[in-house]
Amino acid sequence: MQNKMNIVWLVQDHVTWKHYKDTAGPKPTLVTYDKIAAEGTVFNRAYTVTPLCSPARASMATGVYAHKHGITRNDEKSLSKQFLPGIKPFNQYLQQHGYRTGYFGKWHAGMPGPMKLGFEGFSLPGYGNPYGSPEYADYLKRFNLPDPVVDVEWTLGEKLENFNLTRLTRFAGGDPSGFKGASTAVVKSPKETMEAYFISQLACDWLEQRAQDGEPFVMRVDVWGPHQPYIVAEPFKDTIDPKQIPEYPNFRNTFEDRPRYHQKDRNKWRTTTGYTDWEQWQPIVARAYETFAQTDAALGKVLDALERTGLLENTIVIYTADHGDILGSNGGLFDKDSMLTEETMCIPLAVRMPGASEKGVKLDALVSNMDIVPTVLEMADVPVPSHMDGKSIVPLLNNPASPWREDLMAMHFGHINHDDIQRVLYHGSYKYAAHLDDSDELYDLSADPFELKNLIHEPDMRDVLQDMRARLHKNMVACADLAEDSARLIEQKTMLP
Repeated sequence: MQNKMNIVWLVQDHVTWKHYKDTAGPKPTLVTYDKIAAEGTVFNRAYTVTPLCSPARASMATGVYAHKHGITRNDEKSLSKQFLPGIKPFNQYLQQHGYRTGYFGKWHAGMPGPMKLGFEGFSLPGYGNPYGSPEYADYLKRFNLPDPVVDVEWTLGEKLENFNLTRLTRFAGGDPSGFKGASTAVVKSPKETMEAYFISQLACDWLEQRAQDGEPFVMRVDVWGPHQPYIVAEPFKDTIDPKQIPEYPNFRNTFEDRPRYHQKDRNKWRTTTGYTDWEQWQPIVARAYETFAQTDAALGKVLDALERTGLLENTIVIYTADHGDILGSNGGLFDKDSMLTEETMCIPLAVRMPGASEKGVKLDALVSNMDIVPTVLEMADVPVPSHMDGKSIVPLLNNPASPWREDLMAMHFGHINHDDIQRVLYHGSYKYAAHLDDSDELYDLSADPFELKNLIHEPDMRDVLQDMRARLHKNMVACADLAEDSARLIEQKTMLP
C-alpha cells in the first residue's frame, strides 16, 4: 500500500462564476462543486492569472506568469510555441518522485501537447475537437451511444437542426459546416454523448487502473465546457427559466469612465448581436448556466470513481477553472474579450483534503489558479522550484490563519481586437487595472462589486492609487515583468520610485 497522497485536479473552461456567486435569481446546480466545498476549503477570492485560455492554461501547467512561459495569447502564433527554455510542466517534477501523471481533455497551451510532455491520457492539438477524435468514436461504440445530435437555437450564423457534432472539423470559432462557437444548442441524444462525460469516463478508466496497481498519481481532468457553444442535454435542459434571471447588475453600465477599448468592444458586440435589452440575453444566460451544471455533473463521475475504487480517502481533490465568462454583463458583452472585469477574472477554487480537521472552511485570501502548480508539488512532497511565481496554498489549507500575500497581480497581453498589455493588482478591497496607452481603473470591490464607478480620478483616492501603483510595480519587478511594453507601462503610470 503506497503512502503518498494522490491528487485529482478538475478544471472547467470559461465559467460564469461571478454570475453564480454574486447575483440573484436562478443559478446552476453544481453538485460536484458543492460536495467538494462542503468537505473541504473554499477560496472566496480566487482569480485567474490571465483571463484567456492559453496563457492561463500554460500558467496552470508551469506555475509561472505568461511572460515567463511564453504563451501570451490565444492566436496561432502562441499555440505554435513551446514553453520557454528552463520552464517545465509540473508532471515532469512529479515523475522524478515516483508519481504517475495523467491528463485528460483540453490542453490549448502551446506545443507539443501533454502526451509528448510526458503525461499519460488523452488530449488533442490546439484547441481540439473531441467530437472528431477516434477515441470519442470508440467511446460511443463501447457504451452503445448514438451520435451527438443537436438543434442550434441561437447563433451568430444560421440555425441548424439535427446537426451531428461528429461532422465538426473545428470546435472553436466558425466551422465549415456552419456551426458557430457563438451559439446555444439543445441536445437530442443522451447527456453521455457530451464531451464532458466522454472526458470524465476516460479519466475514470485510468483511475480504475491506478486502483489496481496501487501506484501514486496526479491526474488533471480538463473538460471543454461550459465554454460556448452552450450545448445542453436532458436532464439539464430547461431547468433555468430565462424570464426569472434578473437583469445583470452592471448591464446598464455606460462605460463612460472606462478605457476607450472597453466602449469599443461593448459597441462591437451590440452591433454583432443586435441585442441592447436584457430580455434578449436571458435565454443565452440560461443555457450557459445549464451547461455549467452539466459539466459539473459530468466531473462528478470522477468523484464517484474515486469513491467506488476506495481511492477517495487517500486522494486530494482540487476544483477550479481557467477563467471566467463576461456573458451578458456590462451592456451585453460575450466571450471574454480583452477585459480584466470581475466577470472574466473570478474563478472557483475548492480543495478537499482527506482527514482535514475542519470542513466547509471559507477563506478570503487572495489566490490564483497559478498557485495550484506549487500547491500540487508541495502536496506530493516535491520541492517547489524557486523560479515559480505561484505560491503554494498548503499552509492555508493546514492553518487558515497562516501568513499570506498582501496583494495579487494578474496580467493580460491582448486578444483578437486589442493588442496593448494590461496588469491588474488586488489589495484589500481595492482593484487597480493599468492599461498601456489607455486610461486606468480603480475600484473598491467591497462597496462596488460590479465595478460601476471607476475611482481613478477621485481626489480622495490619490493615496490609494499611489499605493496600488507602487504595489503593482513591486510585483512586476519581483517576477521580472520588465520587457519593453512593461517598462513603458511602468513609465506611463508613474510607478517608478
